[in-house]
Amino acid sequence: MKKVLEILKQQKIVIIITLLSILFAWVFNTYLVKEYSRVNNSTINYVKGEVVEIVSEDIEYDETLGIYLGSQIIEVELLEGQTKGNIVNITNYVTAVHNVRVYQGSKIIVVADEPDSTDPYYTVYQYDRGFGMFVFLAILCMAITMIGRGKGIRSILGLVYSMFVIIGILLSMVFSGYPPIPITIIIIGLSTTVSLLLLNGESVKTYSAIAATILGVIFAALCFYLMSIILHINGFSSNESESLILINQSTGLKVIDILFAGILISSLGAIMDVGMSIVSSLYEIFHHKPDITSKELFQSGIEIGKDMIGTMTNTLIFAFTGGAFVSLLVLYSYDVDIKQLLFSNYITIEYATSIAGTLGIVFTVPLASLIVAHMLTSDGKLKNLLKL
Repeated sequence: MKKVLEILKQQKIVIIITLLSILFAWVFNTYLVKEYSRVNNSTINYVKGEVVEIVSEDIEYDETLGIYLGSQIIEVELLEGQTKGNIVNITNYVTAVHNVRVYQGSKIIVVADEPDSTDPYYTVYQYDRGFGMFVFLAILCMAITMIGRGKGIRSILGLVYSMFVIIGILLSMVFSGYPPIPITIIIIGLSTTVSLLLLNGESVKTYSAIAATILGVIFAALCFYLMSIILHINGFSSNESESLILINQSTGLKVIDILFAGILISSLGAIMDVGMSIVSSLYEIFHHKPDITSKELFQSGIEIGKDMIGTMTNTLIFAFTGGAFVSLLVLYSYDVDIKQLLFSNYITIEYATSIAGTLGIVFTVPLASLIVAHMLTSDGKLKNLLKL
C-alpha cells in the first residue's frame, strides 16, 4: 500500500491531466459534439457468426492470382444481435477483392440488414479476427512488460492515453469545426507530457525532452506550411476532399488545416524518439562527468544525433514508400508520365510530409542538445525546481 501511495505521489501531474482529459472528453462528446452521417445505416449491424454447414460451393483455384474464386452457399448461426441464435442461409461470393472462403466452424462477421418493413438480408463481411488480434496484442504487451519491466508497463499506459486523447478529443473537436492546428498542438503537448512523465518522472531529463519534442513537431509543421505555399497544396488536394467538403457544410470542419494537423501527429513519434534519446544520452554523460561545460555537452549531443539523423531519415522515407507501395504500383501500371506522377497531388503531399517530418527530426537534435545542456549546467535553483 505504501509503495502504491508513493507511485501515485510521483505521478500526481499525470493523474491530474488524465482525469481532466477524461472529464473534458465526456462533457464534449455528450453535449457539444456535432452529428453528421452521409448514409442512414441504422438498420445495419455487424454481428459475429459461426458457419455451421457448407450447403454447396463452386470454388476453383485461379493459378494466375494464386487464390480460390467462386461462390458458396452456407448456413450461419448468428451469435449476437436482434436475431441471436437464428440460423440463416447466405450466399458467399469469393472474389479477388472479397476473398473470404469459409469452412464449417469458421468464425465470421456478418452484415445483418434487418429493417422492420422488409425481410432481413445477410452477407459475409469478413473473418472474425477479434481473438487473433487480442492474442497478438497480448503478446506485444507481455514482451514490453517482460523486457521493459516497470517502464514497459508505463509506456503501454502512455500509449493508451495518447490513443484516448486522439480518438476521444481530437477527432471529435476537429470534426465539430474547431480549429485543427491549435487543438492538435495541445493534444500533442498532453500526450508528450503524460508519456514522458510516466517513463521518467519529474526531472530535468523529462522536461527537456518534452520541450524539445513539442518544439520539434511545431517546426515540422512550419516547414510543411512553407512547402504548402510554394507547392500549392492544401486540405482540398487530398483524395477525400469531396467527402470533407460535405462534412464541412454540416459541421464547419476546417478542411484547409487538416493536412497540417496530420503532419503534427505523424511526426510526433519519431521526433519524440530522437528528443528523448538525445536528452537521455546527455543526462548520462553529465551524471558521470558533472564538471562538463554547457558547450561540450551541446557538442556531444550533436555528435550523438548525427547517427540518429541518418537512421530516422531512412525510417521516414521507407515508411512513405511502404505505405504508398500499392498506389505507386497502380500508377506505374498506367504507364504515367514521370511529370504526371511527380507533380500529382498524392505524390506531392506525401513528399512534403516526408520532408517536413525529416526536417523536424534534424532540428530536434540541436534543439534537444541546447535545452538539456543549458538546464543541466545552469544554477542550482533551476535544478532544484526541476528535481534533478
